Amino acid sequence: MNASAMKINSLSFKIIIRILFFTILLGGVIFTTYYLFTRGQIEKAARDKAFYLAENTKQKIEEIIRPAELIPQNLAWMMESGAIPKDSIYSFLEKLVRQNPIIYASAIAFEPDAYAPGVKAYAPYAYRAGENIESTDLWSSSYNYFIWDWYQIPALLKEPYWSEPYYDEGGGAALMSTYSVPFYVQRNGERLFGGIITIDISLEWLTDIMNSVKIFDKGYSFLISRFGVYVAHPEHKYIMNHTIFTRAKELDMPDLRDIGRDMIHGVSDLKSTTLEELGRVSIYHTQLSSTKWSLGVVYPHREMYAGLYSMNLIIILLSLGGLGILLFFTIRIIQRLLSPLTLFAGSAREVASGNFQAKLPAVQGSLEMKELHDSFAYMQKALADYVVDLKETTTAKEKIESELRIAKEIQMGMIPHIFPPFPDLPEIDLYASLLSAKEVGGDLYDFFLLDEKTLCFAIGDVSGKGIPASLFMAVTRTLLRSVANRSLAANEIVSAVNKTLSLNNESNMFVTFFLGILDIQSGELSYCNAGHNPPVLIRAAGEQRFFNLTKAIPLGLFDSHGYVCERIQLERGDRIFLYTDGVTEAEDSDNKLFGDDSLLLAIREHPQASPRELIDYVNNAVAKHVNGNVQSDDLTMMCISYYGNHKQ
Repeated sequence: MNASAMKINSLSFKIIIRILFFTILLGGVIFTTYYLFTRGQIEKAARDKAFYLAENTKQKIEEIIRPAELIPQNLAWMMESGAIPKDSIYSFLEKLVRQNPIIYASAIAFEPDAYAPGVKAYAPYAYRAGENIESTDLWSSSYNYFIWDWYQIPALLKEPYWSEPYYDEGGGAALMSTYSVPFYVQRNGERLFGGIITIDISLEWLTDIMNSVKIFDKGYSFLISRFGVYVAHPEHKYIMNHTIFTRAKELDMPDLRDIGRDMIHGVSDLKSTTLEELGRVSIYHTQLSSTKWSLGVVYPHREMYAGLYSMNLIIILLSLGGLGILLFFTIRIIQRLLSPLTLFAGSAREVASGNFQAKLPAVQGSLEMKELHDSFAYMQKALADYVVDLKETTTAKEKIESELRIAKEIQMGMIPHIFPPFPDLPEIDLYASLLSAKEVGGDLYDFFLLDEKTLCFAIGDVSGKGIPASLFMAVTRTLLRSVANRSLAANEIVSAVNKTLSLNNESNMFVTFFLGILDIQSGELSYCNAGHNPPVLIRAAGEQRFFNLTKAIPLGLFDSHGYVCERIQLERGDRIFLYTDGVTEAEDSDNKLFGDDSLLLAIREHPQASPRELIDYVNNAVAKHVNGNVQSDDLTMMCISYYGNHKQ
């Protein structure tokens, strides 16, 4: 399929991509499963082989060391039982060395007074000197054997001890190790420490045993002492010159250091690390029970997984070839099946341009294509009908929106919106704002003078929203204006409005309402509340608190409910902040309310603000709280500042 065809038939491209994706995904799952399973089998086989090689090598070493250990152990028993005459010790040691080729030298080092009373140091020593066996006393002023590890450590531990390997210059610079066994003597019926019996054995045979371990081409085995010193290694430069820890430090390899720690602590395990000369390797290690030295077997990953890598390459090449063949046939089949879609695309463009009578291509054969043809025909008719309906709906919607705009203008025109409202009355300053949640709302506020020294103000919140609430609000505001006069108390005005609203209130709507009447000269405020939120009293002296209101039901529910008139005295500089529940119940995206505490906090943060400034501050605090969340209720606020009678 050429590039232009692929561009036209984007569905073809998507189908091909999906087929390839799921084919590759399935192949990847199968390949990964095969790879992990095979790798696991290889690792298990390597672990088993490493265990076998290590244990077999360990057994070969132990078969040489164990019999050698028995020689000084038996000699210790003979010394304790008195089977060796004291004057025959030299000849006995010479014979022992001569008859045991593995032994380079042997000594019996006595504790002071153990050989004989008054003899403080005596250490008969027989050793190989070329083809001959010679003997001497180790004790001299230049060689105090009591301070050497081969004497001190087994004496303190009271058990046999293998020394760290060392090069013996007198033995042809051969690698040696000393096995020390404490022995005891009977004196005055007591069993007392008598000294140390040693044998020095050459470790040259270790090289032959370690070299016999064959692990692929480049794998090898090595042996370290109980302190990590290399005793046997294919690289002779490491033997007795490096420890496994110095190599780990040189190569900056913490995992090799951890392997070394496990080895000297006697742990048997298979772990992976990286070696400079071999790359990634696995090391199986175990400890010799006799000497406490540790044996390691190194498996190079490149060789261990060589067969797996070769097989993986073959599988990948075969998969790529198969994928290419699959892609070729998939493109050909999809091109043949979906070619009619090009014709339908042309018809769809004509329909989209407004020609709902565009001719559709004829199809044959494929049931799916026939269904597509019928669906296109149905779409043509449905679109034509929809356009007709849309025109009618749009016209009706525009008419409703126009009527709502007019209703909003009428509603906003009913409430006072000129500020300051009473420029000739310096005793008071007043500001109010109303922000509807919809085009029209149910909140209201109003204020007017009953006479030249009396201000009447009110705020309310109608149940519900939209046009019904706005109509109920208009009726309430009209009733207030018609009922209120100087001769009536606040509760009488509220009761009169309630009685009228309750008549024939089949919609069961109601309005929370707060009415205040302020004597501008004296500062006396009489007020009546009908289920509305308590206003905030802001004293000039610094106090801010909610009004203590007598509980009462909203207007419009029961015509006979009695409302209470309450009074409070305002001082010069006092303010009253009124609001609807849309302020305190404003919600953020987590449905957390703005609340009374946040309202008081916003007011307290601006103690000297004018009414307009204070309402702006509260509006900003609410907006910050909701943080762009959709407004769910009308926001209405009114603030009145009382400055006292300036005419006096």
